[in-house]
Amino acid sequence: MRNTMSFRASFLGLALVTLAALHIAAGPALAQSPFSPVRKVGDRVITAYDVDQRITFLELLNAGAADPREEALARLTEEAVQRDYAQRQGVRITSDELSEGMAEFASRANLETEAFLAELADGGVSQEAFMSFVEAGLMWRKIVGPQLGGTISVTTTDIQRARDVAAIRGTKRVLISEIFLPADPQYAEPVAQIMGLIEDASGAEEFSALAREYSLAGSRDAGGRLDWVALEQLPGPISGPMSNAVPGQIVGPIELSGAIAYFQLRAEDSTRDIPASQVKLTYKRLLLPGGRNPDTLARLAEIRARVQHCNALDPFAAGLPDGYITDNDALMQSIPQSDAVELARLDRFEISANTVENGNLVVLMLCARELELEQRPSNSQIENSLFNARLGARAQLKLDELIADTVIVDY
Repeated sequence: MRNTMSFRASFLGLALVTLAALHIAAGPALAQSPFSPVRKVGDRVITAYDVDQRITFLELLNAGAADPREEALARLTEEAVQRDYAQRQGVRITSDELSEGMAEFASRANLETEAFLAELADGGVSQEAFMSFVEAGLMWRKIVGPQLGGTISVTTTDIQRARDVAAIRGTKRVLISEIFLPADPQYAEPVAQIMGLIEDASGAEEFSALAREYSLAGSRDAGGRLDWVALEQLPGPISGPMSNAVPGQIVGPIELSGAIAYFQLRAEDSTRDIPASQVKLTYKRLLLPGGRNPDTLARLAEIRARVQHCNALDPFAAGLPDGYITDNDALMQSIPQSDAVELARLDRFEISANTVENGNLVVLMLCARELELEQRPSNSQIENSLFNARLGARAQLKLDELIADTVIVDY
């Protein structure tokens, strides 16, 4: 094969989505090798030649199947079912459509159609097999778009969540537990004693027991245990010590606005690198007068019960002075430390209220956590990607149903 050939594994993805098969009609020649039948799918026959061609094609695409013959036979079976269904639906492909489809597939190898066919021939794949492959794939596209596309929707929330997923991937994830203590002067003596107990804690269970008994954070009922969080989401005073900590180690005390925090590293995990300077947060900040008095905590409980998205937090600022509720949009590293600690462990539309500022309880609600790139994908690009992924899944379900209704006989 020429060195200019550069088939990538991604071609297999297109092959499996566009889905088509080489079909050789049943006839007297089928009784003789290499055209002897190996499987009959409905009224269509898959021959040994078909299977050999598909195995070779998958090898050229660097598919790397564990069992190449089984993989080839499975794809050919799917494609035979698709062809039969397309025929029943009256779907046909014109010569111009076929030429365009072949050119589209070849372009993914940065080749013109003729050059691509030559590379296939050098590798042992016939032009007819490739043409049949593309034709059946185009038929299936014509079916799944009109029949299934109308059943799929992508919401604004879906797009926002897709951005969030990209943003929270980081170099390192940590599994931590937390304890928040009040920094109010009237609690100084008992808090000092509790701090001593925390610093002397010998393990995760003892730390969690202390969190259940003394922590102000909403995680106290879970023993202070939080889910995985990317290290890049944590502010410097926490991410620095955590990056050098070993499981079981306690980090703290860390003084925040109206609170003293301790964190224990329970486990760590490495993922791909995304600098903290590229993580942007959008969040609401509401100040509730009264600190942690019973009326304020009752108001907080009402907010947690009723607020499901960021805009719904605004009515709870009614009657409060200007500036008591703010919309914030900033890179993670630019957010004040007290807010950053709280926001780091929140998912979209979650609320945290563990700190006090000038006698006001600070209520934070995360609206978005996104990856800030110079060439960020547009909303329409993300929408198209999500739509295509859902359409592919729905099409596969449709195909599975068709296969289940088809008589398949192995020889």
